[in-house]
Amino acid sequence: MTAFRLLAVQVLLCVCNVCVAGVPTSKEQKALLAIAPEFRHLDFVSAAAEGDLNGDGVLDLSLLLTGRKGEDPREERLFVLIGRADGSYQVLSTSGEFCHPSKFYNLDIKNNSLVVQAVYYADAARFSGFTLQFRYNAGIKDLEHIGEQQDDEDYSSNSHYKVSLNYLTRAAIHSRRAGKRHKEVRGRLIDAPGVLPLNGFVCSGYGMTNSSVYIDDNFKVLKKGGTSP
Repeated sequence: MTAFRLLAVQVLLCVCNVCVAGVPTSKEQKALLAIAPEFRHLDFVSAAAEGDLNGDGVLDLSLLLTGRKGEDPREERLFVLIGRADGSYQVLSTSGEFCHPSKFYNLDIKNNSLVVQAVYYADAARFSGFTLQFRYNAGIKDLEHIGEQQDDEDYSSNSHYKVSLNYLTRAAIHSRRAGKRHKEVRGRLIDAPGVLPLNGFVCSGYGMTNSSVYIDDNFKVLKKGGTSP
């Protein structure tokens, strides 16, 4: 396992500090007031999480917001807001256009990290999604993207393919399972952009492509330059 720890695949629930899409809570309403006017059209809360990101003992808030201006395409941004002692919020970081999964998001905050799970498929037959980990860096007063994990699972065939990337150590771990057969291989990130701040972070075209090794459907390990699975 890489140095970072990512959340396991989970069903979307509104428990603990994770909230599903719906009517904003009173805390979320206060947070929305702190968002700059140019983002006020992002008025639908897709997911939210509360926790202490900067270690000051006051709970912070992360919001995944969507919306559109008139007939423009739907926009999506991840906001992180620092909580103040008086109950108000200040925007710490705002992503660029975010990931737009076809299903839903899960957010969680723990150990000064924000974990974002984006789900493409989730039904009785299949799960597919990826998880991003952002950790607070006091030096830049922002969160940084330090880890990523891709999960694809077919329940009917009891098969699973997982890729874990650590942008701090540049380690890549590929794991494939089919029935009782299992293989894991460790490699390195190749030509990866490295650790990026959350402010302005854009999902499109980022991550999951630059590993030195892969495992194909036949459990053959392929090096960079071969055909990826």
